[in-house]
Amino acid sequence: MARHPVNPPTDGWSLTLPPRLWAALADHLFRGDKEEHGAVILAGRADGPRGPRLLARELIIAKDGIDYVPGETGYRALAPSFVRDAAVRARNEGLAYLAVHNHFGDVRAGFSPIDLASHERGYPALRQITGQVVGGLVFTPQAAAGDLWLPDGSRVNLAETVIPGGNLIRLRPRPAREGAINLVHDRQARLFGQLGQESLSRMRVAVVGLGGVGSILVEGLARLGVGNLLLIDNDTVDETNLPRLLAAERDDIDKPKTVPAERNARRANPQIRLTVLEERVETSRARQALTSCDWIFLAADSHSARFWVNATVNQYLIPATQIGVKIPVDDQGNVGEIHAVNRFFVPGSGCMWCNGLIDPTELAIDMHPEHERAAARYVAGVPAPSVIALNGLVAMEAINHFMLATTGMHHDAGDTTSTIHLPRQRKRSAQLPRQDEHCPWCSPHGHLGQGET
Repeated sequence: MARHPVNPPTDGWSLTLPPRLWAALADHLFRGDKEEHGAVILAGRADGPRGPRLLARELIIAKDGIDYVPGETGYRALAPSFVRDAAVRARNEGLAYLAVHNHFGDVRAGFSPIDLASHERGYPALRQITGQVVGGLVFTPQAAAGDLWLPDGSRVNLAETVIPGGNLIRLRPRPAREGAINLVHDRQARLFGQLGQESLSRMRVAVVGLGGVGSILVEGLARLGVGNLLLIDNDTVDETNLPRLLAAERDDIDKPKTVPAERNARRANPQIRLTVLEERVETSRARQALTSCDWIFLAADSHSARFWVNATVNQYLIPATQIGVKIPVDDQGNVGEIHAVNRFFVPGSGCMWCNGLIDPTELAIDMHPEHERAAARYVAGVPAPSVIALNGLVAMEAINHFMLATTGMHHDAGDTTSTIHLPRQRKRSAQLPRQDEHCPWCSPHGHLGQGET
């Protein structure tokens, strides 16, 4: 399949499809037989950074000749019994009902007059039955359009369909047009184009944890031209942080780590929009802020931070990158094998629970107040080694991956491998995430795509 056009994020209603669901839908719709095929998507709902989001939770394939049959007024149509069963499920589960079919073309998609007439005949009744958003979607391999009928009686177009995989694909009814050239970012726009640069400027990105790794992430993302950053950290700067926090000053000691991070971001990009939260990520305000992002960088070590970011990735279909450096040192001071890790998590494709990255015991301790967390551990915490060069190794790799994904430049859009560096051996390896098909978070049997439903 040809490379998808680069479409910057746009305002309005959107639909997000987990990559596995999109792959199954594309295989069903685009078989090379020059025929139309149908399906229904059941979707949760959430608020997004640029408008309401529909979150695809389940794909119900319509079998040709049984569920997708010759239409009375059009070429093909979903069978009444198939529509009824899907609509009842949408009503009972509080999910949007979205009927899907394909057209033939490439970078443009739109409904025929017959399609729109069928919507006007059927969707008012379906909306009344379900009490939810109902609508129709039409796809070509590189474009998508949607006609949504809302519970309040209004009707809107779907602005974009998002597939958050190895490339962050955005399908529109027609390709975006290039705007004026931004001279500040001219040199990097020569790599991924003006639309790629505009994509970065429209992104809302979270950085959870503003220590050695997080400070590098903030600096790099701001200089790259990311337009909106959410910064979350409740810790303060101490003297041992100064060698690792970019552009930190002695006057920053005892101040929140958000202070140098915010200062560096504004220095790097005076037009950047910042939301700064001096609190732990598990607070309700921080968790809610995460759900309105396009991408999350997790640079905090706690199991509670991993838990809540993992929940957001899958429940709200937001991709995330977890970055960490592990330097084991034994009682005699011997340094073991250093691991510098960059893990990419896409919704529905193997999560932190599936990969054993959240310890239930540590999570239970992390969820208590600070004085109780300290008392719950038998051994007093000893600060782990931390070095700016190792932090920079994985932080900049994570930014590169994000940059190439956002601008659609990865050769393999389905590549979700994580990278593991062993710096002392000068080795680098890749690792595919494991997935438990019954995971309560990243499988359709759990919270995947539930949003605020």
